[in-house]
Amino acid sequence: MIQKITVLSALQFFQLLRFSTFMLIGIVFAKSGLSQADIGLYETVILVSGAVSFFWLNGLIQSFLPMQPASEVSHRSDRLFNVFYLLSVLTLIAIFFLLIFNRSFAGAILQKSQIPFFKYVVAYLFFSVPSSLVEYIYLLKAKSRALVGYGCISFFLMFTFVTVPSLAGLSIGYSLAGLVISAVVRYIWLLVLLMRYSSPTLNRNFINQHLRLAWPLVLSAFFSGSAQYIDGFIVTARFDEATLAIFRYGAREFPLVMLLANAFSMGMLPEFSNPEKLHENVRRIKENSLRMGTWLFPLSGVMLLVSHWVFPIVFNAGFRESATIFNIYLLLIISRLMFPQVLLTGMKKNSIILQASALEIIVNVASSLWLAHLFGIAGIAYGTLVAYLFEKFYLMMAVYRNFRIHPSEYLPISRHVVYSLFLCLTFVLVEFIIF
Repeated sequence: MIQKITVLSALQFFQLLRFSTFMLIGIVFAKSGLSQADIGLYETVILVSGAVSFFWLNGLIQSFLPMQPASEVSHRSDRLFNVFYLLSVLTLIAIFFLLIFNRSFAGAILQKSQIPFFKYVVAYLFFSVPSSLVEYIYLLKAKSRALVGYGCISFFLMFTFVTVPSLAGLSIGYSLAGLVISAVVRYIWLLVLLMRYSSPTLNRNFINQHLRLAWPLVLSAFFSGSAQYIDGFIVTARFDEATLAIFRYGAREFPLVMLLANAFSMGMLPEFSNPEKLHENVRRIKENSLRMGTWLFPLSGVMLLVSHWVFPIVFNAGFRESATIFNIYLLLIISRLMFPQVLLTGMKKNSIILQASALEIIVNVASSLWLAHLFGIAGIAYGTLVAYLFEKFYLMMAVYRNFRIHPSEYLPISRHVVYSLFLCLTFVLVEFIIF
C-alpha cells in the first residue's frame, strides 16, 4: 500500500497526522490531572508561536516551491539552504519582536502581564519554524515513503514527549519541555537533510528573487489569517461575551476538507517549475478536485445532519446554537475545492493573490455587518462564506484574464455545482425546516 502512495497523498497524510496529533494531545490533557488553566498555558505557547510566524512561513514556502527547477531535484543546489537561511533569519526577527514587545503583546492579545513560559515560546519558535521545511524537501525530492515515515516517527515522538509528563502527574512545564525536545529532533533531522541535499552557500540573487515573489503571499496569508480575528471583533462589538463563546465554538471549518485542500495546493506547486507541464497540471487539478469532492461533499452533508445532536453532547446544551455556525462553515467546502490560486501561485502571479485577499477582507467585513442585522451571529458566518466565494471567483476571472484558461479546464463544474446544490439543500433542510 505504501509503495503506491503518491507524494501528494503523502503530504495530505502528513498534514492529517499533524492535526490528529495535536487533537490527541488535547484529549489526553483533558483526561489527565492537568487543570484547564494548565492546558490553557500550553495552548497559549502554541498560539503565540503560530501568531508571529504563520503568515511569513506560509508565504516563503508557497513562493519557493514553484521556483525549484525539476532539473535540480537530484542535485545539491544551494536553494534549500537559502530558504533555510531566510526562515532562520525571520524566526530570529520574530523572537526579537517578542523580546521587545513581550508585555504589550501579552496585554493586547492575551490579556496578561507577560507571555507565559516565554523561554519555551522562544525555544519552540527557533526550532519548529525552520523544521517545517523538512516535509517540503521530501515533496521536492518525490520521496513519498520517506515523508510518511518521517511524519509517523516525528509526531509519535511529539505525542510521547508531550503527554507522558502529564500522565505521570508532572506540571505543564515538563510537557512544554517535551514539545521543545520534539522540535529539536525535527530540527536536527532538517540539518541532516540539508547536508545531504543542499550546499551551504549564500545566493543573494536567489534570496532577492525569493523575497520579491514571497512578499505578496506573506501579506495574503496575513490577511487570510486575520479573517477569524475580524469576525471575533465584529461579534464582540455587536454582542456579549457569551455570544462570542458560542460563535467561536462553532466557527471552525471541517478539518478534513481544509487540511486535504491545503496540502493538495502546496503539493502541486513544485510541478509548475516546468512551464511545459502547464496543461498537464491543469488536468491534474481538475482530476484531484473531482476525486476529493466525490467523498468530501457527502461527508460534509453527514456532518450537517448530525451537528445539532452532537454539539450539545460534546460541549453542553448552552452551545446548541454553535451547531448552526459550524454548519455554515461546512459550506466553505464549495470554495475550498476550487483551486485557481494554485495556478496563479504556480505561475508566479502572486500580486493577484494579494489583491484578492485584501478585497476578501473588505467583503467579509461589509457582508458580515449587513447580514448580522438579518441573521444575528449566524450572519457573521454567512459573511465569511460570501467573502470566500468572492475571492475564488475573483481568482478564477484572473486566471482566465491572464492565461485564457477557462474554469472548466481545472474545475469539474457540473459535478461541483450538483454537489454544492445538494449540500446547500441539506443545509436549508436542517437549519430552516428540521431545527
